[in-house]
Amino acid sequence: MSKYVFFIFLMLGVIMVRDAKAQLPLDTVETFKLPSGLEVIFQENNSAPVVAMQFWVKTGSTHETRSEAGISHLIEHMVFKGTKHYKPGEIACLIEANGGSINAYTSFDYTVYHIVMPSAQWEIGLKVLAEMVKNALFDPQELASEKKVVLEEIRKNEDIPFSVLSDALLATAYQRHPYRYPIIGHTETVTGLKREDILEYYQKWYRPSNMVAVVVGDIKEEQVKKALNSVFSGHFVPSPSITFPSEPPQKELRLLTMKKPFKETYLGLGFPIPGMGEVDAYALDVLSEILGMGDSSRLNIALKLKKPIVHSIATHAFTPKGPGLFIIQSVLETNNLKTALKEIFAQIEEIKQNGISSEELAKAKLNLESEFVYKQETMEGWANTLGFFQVVEGDAKKCADYLTNIQAVTKAKVKEVAQKYLIPQHLSLVAIIPETAKIKLTKKEIYTLWPQKKEQVKNKKSIQKIVLDNGLTLVVKENHRLPTFSLAAAFMGGLRAETPENNGICNFVAKMLMRGTKRHSAVELATLIEDMAGEVDTFSGWNTFGLTAHFLSRFFDDAISLIAEILLEPAFDTEEIDKLRPLILAAIRQKEDKPSALAFSQFYQRVFSHHPYGMDVLGRVETISRIKNTDLTQFYQKYAVPNNLVLVVVGDVEIKEVVKKIKKLFGNWPKKRVKFPQLSLPSLPSSFITVKKHLPKEQVHFVLGNLGTTLYNEDRYPMAVLDAILSGQGGRLFINLRDKKGLAYALTFVHREGIEPGIWAVYMATSPDKLDEALKGVKEEIRRLREKGVEDEEIERAKQYIIGNFVIGLQTNTQQALSMALNERYGLGYNYDEIYQKRIKKVKKSEIIKVIQSYLHEENCVLSLVGPVK
Repeated sequence: MSKYVFFIFLMLGVIMVRDAKAQLPLDTVETFKLPSGLEVIFQENNSAPVVAMQFWVKTGSTHETRSEAGISHLIEHMVFKGTKHYKPGEIACLIEANGGSINAYTSFDYTVYHIVMPSAQWEIGLKVLAEMVKNALFDPQELASEKKVVLEEIRKNEDIPFSVLSDALLATAYQRHPYRYPIIGHTETVTGLKREDILEYYQKWYRPSNMVAVVVGDIKEEQVKKALNSVFSGHFVPSPSITFPSEPPQKELRLLTMKKPFKETYLGLGFPIPGMGEVDAYALDVLSEILGMGDSSRLNIALKLKKPIVHSIATHAFTPKGPGLFIIQSVLETNNLKTALKEIFAQIEEIKQNGISSEELAKAKLNLESEFVYKQETMEGWANTLGFFQVVEGDAKKCADYLTNIQAVTKAKVKEVAQKYLIPQHLSLVAIIPETAKIKLTKKEIYTLWPQKKEQVKNKKSIQKIVLDNGLTLVVKENHRLPTFSLAAAFMGGLRAETPENNGICNFVAKMLMRGTKRHSAVELATLIEDMAGEVDTFSGWNTFGLTAHFLSRFFDDAISLIAEILLEPAFDTEEIDKLRPLILAAIRQKEDKPSALAFSQFYQRVFSHHPYGMDVLGRVETISRIKNTDLTQFYQKYAVPNNLVLVVVGDVEIKEVVKKIKKLFGNWPKKRVKFPQLSLPSLPSSFITVKKHLPKEQVHFVLGNLGTTLYNEDRYPMAVLDAILSGQGGRLFINLRDKKGLAYALTFVHREGIEPGIWAVYMATSPDKLDEALKGVKEEIRRLREKGVEDEEIERAKQYIIGNFVIGLQTNTQQALSMALNERYGLGYNYDEIYQKRIKKVKKSEIIKVIQSYLHEENCVLSLVGPVK
């Protein structure tokens, strides 16, 4: 739906929409036609002393002949340049002097003039609108002047890549329908328009019978009727009807490549689809949301987050009054063009062949519904919605049907419209590439980039991902080198699912998993695991919780069954809770003996003062002390659901047998709606902040740093290289502050990504008498980085260090399973470890300089001090 779908990102939530008419204030909307033929949409709304008034003229660029191209848009400009009762410039001055605002816009099918006024001055606004659509003069001198303005607008658009791309794509996708022509017109047609042409067009289409007036606000219906009847008195001849040429079916791919003096490549893809109100249009809106609307959409994850192929990508279901177009637009480097096309086509085919998940469907509906409803919060927004549906669908109240029809879309319907419309033979592709680019693209090559159905039948692989009907994601990797296997189970949760009132509950829950099930006590559980020479550990962190396991492969059946029992049937026994609680409390208190841990805790608390990352994973004494059996049970039942679980098995196993076993054990586990708290982003402090904790120790431990980047931001890779440049025994901090100056024994640079921004920091432990010099040294190193950057040799050393340690850290099945599980759960993909290494290798010096300048600001850092400080 062209007018109401925009690019947004909301936290995942699953809700069912209430009755659409209950959501939209339609009960008091009145629709009537005046003797002049003018259609009126009216609603009294005294929630604020404001009135929104709009005149929708049912003419736009589609109503123009080719020699008239741009005339609708020029008229929109000219009605502000003098009417029968207002001189040029008076209209805007009058409206603004009375506290209002006025504007207009031209589209393919209509031209809209809109005013918002304080209700006490509503008559002035209505009189002005009527004057504009009824009594414009089109003074020859003003016309000559305004044509120059419009011609400059045309020239400006020629310098805007997306304007050029949009015009070229529509001209390629539409062969006959006037949607193929730009709304603004062409230089030659606008230049050639005469006053007589404009008057004839104005008198032909600007008639009451060809308009819709929308009035919403703190005003009475009779007042509006009286005013409109007064300004549109007399007899008006209806505007002529018009028939648009039908668009012929597209039978083969269309390709247009253009060279322009732009720095980037701009890519546009279009597939013919039905227009607004057609039965398939609603499923196409949902498909667009899932495929390319927002950072978590499939195309953004595949082409931006998993692989840095494009700079931006988005989809748009353009569904106007006439035939529509499913559009995909992207900005990228020219040498990535073919790779991007191949990945875009692969993502389309994935939906066509395997459909979408229930979670994707629910999220898309939520986003579409919320954006639509939010638009109605203002008088002007609601008036715009009513006018749009009245003009495009012939009934203002059909706006309620839009929400109803969106909620009726099914997974099968989304798959159906993808199969029906997104096919290579119907594709129109436009690529605008830099003048210096040497790439060539042919239709034949584009066809070869599209996955063929036979390609879906693949040879047996040593790694496979499947999603069970209940939403559980399973990844299996065969590794037959040794007769062992490992398992990792990861749920989204962690600190992000906690509040200050229950801080520590996720860690408590995770540890309780090994404290008995409904069938086995804690002792029995431990004995069963040891009898198989196995290990099972649990974890909880910023974003996730879960468990890892490691067994000999000959115990696979029994071990997997036991893991299923632990995950599906935890007991949360009160006696075991009372045994575990003192251990957690002791761990919390033991932090008092670890100044380094305290320094970081204090640092996190201040940097994330209004975000869960500022809390301790262990919790606080007061929160852990009051957690009960019911609290743990409710928390686990809320987040430990199959559609929130990624299960990874790596080792000496057969994929087929693992899949069969997992389906048997977990297949009947019912999915459940998961709603995570909506979190505000942490914000940078406005000035340098110091936090201190006095402890009678020999050394002062300090952490100096600030907010960092996220798991999904491209900055994470150069930040990792910067970390390696500064850290380690060969790093700058070690050499300059320890080896040369002897200021510390322990020091390092730390960076940690989160789902929301994480942190970067320098940690050091030094003697109290060296504290000032140590802090000065750290700040000097930061300043030196900002002023002089880094050397090529340092960068290469750092890359080798990162990749070497990365590979070393993934030697065991357990390490691989956990990494794959977390990456898949974060939406990065189970194969992200390979992508990460490749991306590290590609980090450029300019990228490192950019993160230094963007993140390493000394002036608004947080300094956490723990030890013998005043």
